[in-house]
Amino acid sequence: MPSHLPDTIGIVTAFFDIGRSEWTSAPHLHRPTDIYFERFAHLATLDNEMVIYTSEDFVPKIRALRKGKEDRTHIIPVPYAESFTEKREAIRRVQNDEDFRRRINPKQIQNPEYWSADYVLVNSLKSVFATHAVQYNLLRSPLVAWLDFGYCRSAETLDGNTQWQYPFAPDKIHLFVSSPDYAGVPISYIVENNLTFISGAAIITGRDLWQKLLGLTQIAMNELLKDNMIDDDQTLLLMASLYEPALFELHRIPKREWQPVLRLFNTNAEAA
Repeated sequence: MPSHLPDTIGIVTAFFDIGRSEWTSAPHLHRPTDIYFERFAHLATLDNEMVIYTSEDFVPKIRALRKGKEDRTHIIPVPYAESFTEKREAIRRVQNDEDFRRRINPKQIQNPEYWSADYVLVNSLKSVFATHAVQYNLLRSPLVAWLDFGYCRSAETLDGNTQWQYPFAPDKIHLFVSSPDYAGVPISYIVENNLTFISGAAIITGRDLWQKLLGLTQIAMNELLKDNMIDDDQTLLLMASLYEPALFELHRIPKREWQPVLRLFNTNAEAA
């Protein structure tokens, strides 16, 4: 499929080992590196253009999974551990602050938003990497999507498709919500109780709007830090959509089903 068609979607993703294989305090937190690559192996079968940011040691493994699609693949090594140190330390300072920790619902305090600086950091970089891919013309597609590296938890996530296309409006930032009932809920309450309304796993927009989204999420992050709070990308995206609601299009997805986008929003699936 020619990459210049208006509903062709280029994909940006990233993977860095932040130590989840050692997170054994709760089953839902533990995730060995091999699991991420098993899931990415499904995503890698798509014929879409892809830009993958990762550490140098994972480049050969990712290259092997995209074999035969080299002309549509850019793998960008990033020295993650040595990068973004100022932002990482700002996150860590809040997470270690006793006033902040006292505010968190005790039932939620085990979640990594509240103790892993690298978890919060890597999730905050999605629009950074997508903006970089656009600015350096690593993708030709008019629509650019962020998808989490482990988005395809099984082959069924792709619903048998080998190409992802959908006529998303390029002048909107497309986010996916499982519940629209966040109107009037204070951001502080959302942070303190680990509430989730918007999925951070999939974000789609036209090439020209990634820089705008980056700016809005940076404002959101700075606002949280100023108020001695921190949270992952789901809250940052919610805040961004509240700053400039006309810029966003929110799509309903089934509650507690966070990986349906490739199935529900795919021209190929509709034509089948």
